[in-house]
Order: sequence, then C-alpha cells, then structure tokens
Amino acid sequence: MPRAPFRRKGGTRETSQLVRLAEGLAGAKSRTEDAFWERELERAILTLLDNGDDEAINRALDRAHEAPGGTFDTLADLVESLSESVQVTTEAGPQRVALFCAPILIWGRSRIPARTLPPAVLRDLTVQLGAHIFADRVRLTLCDFLFAPDQLPTSYSQTRELLGRLAKALAAGQPLKIHADELDEAPDVVCDMRMIVGAVQVAEGAPLYTWQEATTPVDEAMKSALETWRTQGGNVLRPLLVGFPFQLELPRTFFGACREADLASRAYSVGAGVAYLEAMTQTTPAQLTATVGGCWGDGLEEYRIGFSIANSTDVAHGCVWPLVAGEDDETQALEAIEAALKAAGVGNVVLLSERLPLEFCDDCGAPFFPNRDGEMMHASLPEPADGASAHLH
Repeated sequence: MPRAPFRRKGGTRETSQLVRLAEGLAGAKSRTEDAFWERELERAILTLLDNGDDEAINRALDRAHEAPGGTFDTLADLVESLSESVQVTTEAGPQRVALFCAPILIWGRSRIPARTLPPAVLRDLTVQLGAHIFADRVRLTLCDFLFAPDQLPTSYSQTRELLGRLAKALAAGQPLKIHADELDEAPDVVCDMRMIVGAVQVAEGAPLYTWQEATTPVDEAMKSALETWRTQGGNVLRPLLVGFPFQLELPRTFFGACREADLASRAYSVGAGVAYLEAMTQTTPAQLTATVGGCWGDGLEEYRIGFSIANSTDVAHGCVWPLVAGEDDETQALEAIEAALKAAGVGNVVLLSERLPLEFCDDCGAPFFPNRDGEMMHASLPEPADGASAHLH
C-alpha cells in the first residue's frame, strides 16, 4: 500500500480548502502556527470523513502532490491519522483508540485461507500481542477474521468506519465479529499476505509499543519484539496454516503496517516463487533463469520477473516487484532484485534493457512476465506426464 496520489479530475471548494490548510501547516515555522493550522485541517478532514466524501479527499491529495514543499505528506499524514485513530473520553480521562494491522507474508501450493479465527486462537493472539508488541497499559481487541489484502477497507472513510466498530467492541471487551459472506473472495495466488486486524486503546500520550518503554536503543527493542512475535505468534497461527509457509511482520498502526508489509513482500515473493517451483517441478534453484524487465505505463511502474527452467523460453512462474512513490533510482531497485534472487539461489539472472509494456491476460487478468528473449507471456507450469498444464495467476 504505497503512499501515492490518487488521480482525480476537477476540484471542489472542500478540495481547495484542504490543500490551502495543508500548505499552511507544511510551511508553519512555530508550534503556535502548527496548532492553528492542524486544528483547522483536522476539522475539515473529519467533516469529509464523516460524510463519506473520499472523492474530495483524493482530489486534494492529488493536487497537494503538485503543491510546494511537504504539502502532500502533511495532508496524507493527517488523513491517515484521522482514519486510523480517534480520541475517546472515559472516566480515566482522554484515551486514544487506534486501528492496527499484524501482516503475515505467506505462500502455498493450494489456495491460501482467508477465514474466521477460532475463539482460542483469538485469545492466544491477543495475549501474545499484548505481551510482546504493545505497552503494558494498552487494551486491545481483534477482528475474528484473517483478512486477505483485497478484503480490507478500500477508502479512508471505510477505514474509519471499521475503527468505530472495533472501538465499540473494545469498550464491550469482545472481539469484532466479521461476516465472511459480506467480504470479497480472496484471490487464488501463489504468494500473498494475510492480515490480523484489531484496535488498541491507551491513555492519550502514553506509550503504545513495548519499544517505547524499553531502555535499550529503539532499533534493538523493535528487532527483539519482532523476533519474539514471530516465534510466539507463529506458534499460535501454525496449526491454522498447515502446509503454508509464512513470515510474520511487525504489527503497527494500520496504514504504516500495510506499507511496510508491501515492501517486505517484494523480496519474500521472490524466495517464495523459487521455493514453489522447486516443490512443484523438482527443479533446484540453480537450474532456474530469472528474467527481469521494467514495465512502463506513464513511467517506470514496476519490474516483472519471469522464471524459466533450464534452457526453456517458456515462463514457468512470475513475480511482480512494484515501485513505490519516490523510488526513482532504477539501479537501486535492480540491485535489490538481484540480491533477492541471489539469496534464493537462482542460477542465472537476465536483465532486460528494453522498456516492456504493462500487459495482462485478457481472460484472467494475470500479469504477463518476460522470458529471456523479452517476450511477455502467461506463466504456466511445465506440462506433467498426463499433458495437463497449469496457469499461475
């Protein structure tokens, strides 16, 4: 979920107001100025969120991206913050309720489950998150569903609506029940993510995470928390995900967690793709050729990696390496891709210099991947002995 502008045409008074206020906040030179601009901008954003007017917000983000200084980041930060957190008043004083996400990178040879979480698993996950990720005085609750990314809210107002439902569940001391039949079907892909979603409540201004309470350097404390979460949280989830190798990522507030998981998934999907081919075709990584090509739309938008077996010119499997906002250095991206392929043990890497089109399958919508000759094609496993072939979507 990279932060990038939504392209919208036209403009409204509300859009102009958001951009004007964000410019003021971005250019403020004192805490006194900050307080004024932030208060006014927050009021304007909340009005649009409460009215479900995501179009005005998206137009403002688009225009802010062309505005001077840090206008876009200033506006985006506050929009995200107001979508994923809210202040509530309690007998103990003002409290902050925040939406969070615990991402799971996962792959498998069969359909990756998106499913209701049993009560015992919910209870154990709550204990482990409270013990290893969130600070001592944080209260939390979870949705009782393991989400695919496509099943998460798709707008800022929908995100805020989910936060409101979780805040009520948290006040009642219960998990939030999700009705699976109201969600979109999870895509059937080799490598994907699954998301544990919940809400936390803490006194306004108090520490939210364990690494905010630690006396060790923050980076060390975060690394330790992640390692422990991967062990203890993994033990809770493993019986639910038998046959699906997975890797837990660090739980954070909603938008940041999704962005960080998107970045981590790029190298993970390369390793998962190699392991998948090894499992499905009994091919060692050293026998694979990975062809890497940049795909262009308005500009360079992503790299696609086509895997071929031995000297074949067919693509047996493919991975997409999307570029995020601000990632303009092609050399740096290619170095990261080559490092991921090397770590996976791929025997041969071909880097294409030509600009490739963003082509997709007309029948199923799956992306096409390059072979070593630069041809874009559908990824298909080699035909087994019975002659049947399998498209990988």
